[in-house]
Parts: sequence; C-alpha cells; structure tokens
Amino acid sequence: MTNNSLSGVIQDWILNFKINIDLSYNNFTKSSATSCQHLNLNLASSYSSSAVTSPSTFCLKRNLPCAGKPQYDSLFINCGGPEEDFDGNHYVGDLQENGISNFVLRNAGQWAYSSTGVYMGNVHADYKASNTYSLNINGPDYYNTARLSPLSLSYYGLCMQQGSYKVKLHFAEIMFSDDQTFKSLGRRIFDVSIQGFKYLKDFNIVEEAGGVGKGITKEFDVEVNDNTLEIQLYWAGKGTTAIPDRGVYGPLISAITVTPNFKNHSEGMSTGVIIGIVAASCVLVVLIVFALWKMGFLCVKDLRDKDLLDLKTGYFSLRQIRAATNDFDPANKIGEGGFGPVFKVTYYA
Repeated sequence: MTNNSLSGVIQDWILNFKINIDLSYNNFTKSSATSCQHLNLNLASSYSSSAVTSPSTFCLKRNLPCAGKPQYDSLFINCGGPEEDFDGNHYVGDLQENGISNFVLRNAGQWAYSSTGVYMGNVHADYKASNTYSLNINGPDYYNTARLSPLSLSYYGLCMQQGSYKVKLHFAEIMFSDDQTFKSLGRRIFDVSIQGFKYLKDFNIVEEAGGVGKGITKEFDVEVNDNTLEIQLYWAGKGTTAIPDRGVYGPLISAITVTPNFKNHSEGMSTGVIIGIVAASCVLVVLIVFALWKMGFLCVKDLRDKDLLDLKTGYFSLRQIRAATNDFDPANKIGEGGFGPVFKVTYYA
C-alpha cells in the first residue's frame, strides 16, 4: 500500500493490526500514531505536511523535513554490515534485521532507511547478505556485506545542509557463485533513483562490475534543496527470483558515501558574516577618527608662527613670553627646574 496517494484518516484498528503493513508515501491527514514505525506499520512520509505539527513526528511528513537546524554535510553507511573505517572515513554500521515494512532512524536522526516487501516463496529470507560463497573480493570490507529488499529500499540523509553533493553508491554481487553451477545463473535487476530522479534503470551489478564478487561504484552529483537526501532502490519485476534459492532477488547495496561539493559552512565564515564584520570595522574606524578630531589630537598647532593668542586658550607666543620676562632677564629668574630655568613674568592684557 506504499506510494498509492491514499488520504483521509488512519483508523485505530489499522494501527493495532498485527500484520506487516507499509503505508509510507501517502497523503493521510490524521491518526493517533506518534512515530513512523508503529508496531508492524511503516508510516514514514505518509502524511501531508500540514497534518503534522509536532517536531518529534517529523518523519510522518512528506519528504521527511528537518525538525531542527540542518547540520550534516556528509554520510557514510556500511549497508547491512558493521561499522568500519576506510580511506579516512568512518562508515557507520547498519545491522538491523527486519525489513518487511520497516522504518529505522539511526545515529540520533542523521539518517534512516525504509524497507518494503516480502520475498516470494521464502517469507523467512534475510534482508542482509554476506559473502556466502567466500568470493575473493578486492577492495574495502564493506563489499563483503549488503542490505537488500524484495521490493523497495530507501536511505535518507536527514538535516543535510543545502547544496551540491557527490553521492557514491557501492555495489558487489555476493549472493551468486562464480563457478559453472546452477547457483551462478542468477540475474539481479533493479532501478536506482536519487531525489526522485531515476539515475539507473535495469541496473545489473554483475554485468556492470564484470562478474560476481567484484565491487563497483556509481557516482552522481545531486542537489539537496530541502535538507533531505533520498536514495531509493526499487525492484521492477525483472531478473531471476529463485537462484540460488527462492527469494534471492530485488535491490542490493553494499555501502553509501556522500560528500559535499561545497566548503563546509562550519569551517569558515560565510560571505554575509565577513561583509558584516568589514562594515562594522569601517564604522568603528570612522567613529574613532571623528572622536580624535573633536578632541583636537588631529589638529597641528604650530605656536612658533603665532604672534598673539587669546589668553583664554592658555597659549602664549614666544614674543609674548620674551616681552613678559624682559627678554629673559636674570633678574626675573625665580628658580631652576628639571626642564630649565623658571622666570617671573609680568603681562598686561
């Protein structure tokens, strides 16, 4: 029932139903659900945005909008495998077992995945894969594990900063053998969409990589404009479904690498901040210069060229001083200081 444009109210009896139901990607307007995974019910992105007002249930809204401040600009996931480090990056683990109708929020809301579908002929099939046939795989360890789904598998980068990103999807077929037996005849075919645009159609890992157990990376430049990155892998009903066993089909992915094509905003000041600082500095300089000018520190007063000064200013010309001391007559000398002799003056205004 996923992605069927269903609307209206989700009744409580549906919420309490104990079978797996996927109601994600619809347009419901009301229910008593308080999370995206309610018992066996997947409700991710199932409501119209106007129907959800609580920040804690942001994942119910269409496109999973960020409930807080966008802060992430990279994402490294070892799909279906444990955490590991490679090429200077730390890939978080993804070991959740279930996948029939599940929405799983991970790493404090940094990313999530949604899985849909039941394997035909094998309801107990796994939603994770490992290197069953001990294939000799070159490259990172994340090629030895994978997450898969019989119908739809979506990964979400949440609260991403807006901008252009390099998305690398890593694949390796590890569920078929590389010998001449029946188990080597399987064909896995699926589509890959990012941000709603189909980048890969009828993608076959074995054909693209040149054999089983060989890693291949597909790179894409995508824009994130609403703070959510969505990567969807979808089985379109093509390929084999029972080789080497029943239920071996559907999308499979080994790892996800997402890095920004822009400089991290947190590593330096934005253009707006720099302009603001420069403008404030210019205003401060102008104010300081104006204050110094008002105080007279920027006015050069050459007293040597003045013959007469208003007594109210406290300045006297050399001619006035010579006249008042009778040309520095020793008879008017009254003492000696650190700066020279001190004379008594007689001045008549």
